[in-house]
Amino acid sequence: MFTPQLGVSLHCIAKPVDGDLLHALRDSDVATLELSPTLFPSDASTRMALRATMLTAGIRAATVHAIFGGSLDISSPDDAVQARGLRAYREALHLAVEFEAGMVVVHPSAEPITDDERPARLTRSMEALRSLTDPARELGVRIAVELLPRTCLGNTASELQRIIADLDPDVFGICLDVNPLMDRPDTLPDVVRQLGPQLITLHLSDYDGIDEKHWPPGQGVLDWGAFLQALRDIDYAGPFNYEARFPEETLAASFAALQANFRWLSSL
Repeated sequence: MFTPQLGVSLHCIAKPVDGDLLHALRDSDVATLELSPTLFPSDASTRMALRATMLTAGIRAATVHAIFGGSLDISSPDDAVQARGLRAYREALHLAVEFEAGMVVVHPSAEPITDDERPARLTRSMEALRSLTDPARELGVRIAVELLPRTCLGNTASELQRIIADLDPDVFGICLDVNPLMDRPDTLPDVVRQLGPQLITLHLSDYDGIDEKHWPPGQGVLDWGAFLQALRDIDYAGPFNYEARFPEETLAASFAALQANFRWLSSL
């Protein structure tokens, strides 16, 4: 039975990782984290401090979100750009191993992408993702390819399924970010059911039905009760991960707002 645990993309709460964040995290109800390489400086001391805090608080890393952007676009026709993107994704795989996270979230492209170049960019992205299969399998880490907005590759469930169709299903799955549905918020429950067992992690937030906002759930247009029922219908068992911003005056207040929102959401 689907029983959500509170998870959060840590970079949405605060960064970098410092003593104040570690203290607030230790006192929170958070059960799982999504980490990002952007949280950490080049030295290992911050990562060690975060790992110690997580161990003390009984918090586990569920996912690592690989760095992304136009200069790291794995769909780019520029070999150097694609290579930088793949290098960033491999670094995320190794960070996942360090924190014992079972999954890395990646973007299949950046944007803008025109209709004319889309077929070639899809081929480039799929080839790049395929090259990550063996490294991910050897490290024991799954790869979740994220639903993206606007002109990005994977801006519909069907295109995202096409991207991973010929990839190893034991390695590759889908991360459903619920904001990039754009003007189709009412389709969210159907998207969940369409993805079914391919859905292996979530990015949860609300928006205005026009463009991504990363508001707390309940502040936008999404029908969260219908969404949760769809998750129950497919026996979803992955992370219940907030990628929403809680811009309160203090970190303690941000975590309190996150926890209150989770209590409301999990009661639906």
